[in-house]
Amino acid sequence: MSVNENADQDVASNSVTEDTPPEDTPSNEQALNETWEIEGVESPLTSLQFHYLSLLQRLVALKDEYQTDPSYEKWKMNAINQSIYSTLRDCIEANIGDSAKDLLHREHHVN
Repeated sequence: MSVNENADQDVASNSVTEDTPPEDTPSNEQALNETWEIEGVESPLTSLQFHYLSLLQRLVALKDEYQTDPSYEKWKMNAINQSIYSTLRDCIEANIGDSAKDLLHREHHVN
């Protein structure tokens, strides 16, 4: 028996089947059916969508706060802006790009 065959057998014997989830964790179906809400977003969100939008809110708040910081440094603001852009791209990939853009526009008009 080759090394690869042994490795395949070890993986196969150690794999967990989907029909027997661990008792102390929620099933995949339950986790997928959970929805989350963010103020100003009408549609229910998955946990991943909620994560991205709440991260975007925190980054925008950080940017607003940092703009008035007496120890302002341009490179830090660039890093914050890049983080906001990256999170916006994550939102678009998670099919909540319109909500993310609305959030950015709301924050921009408030300040």
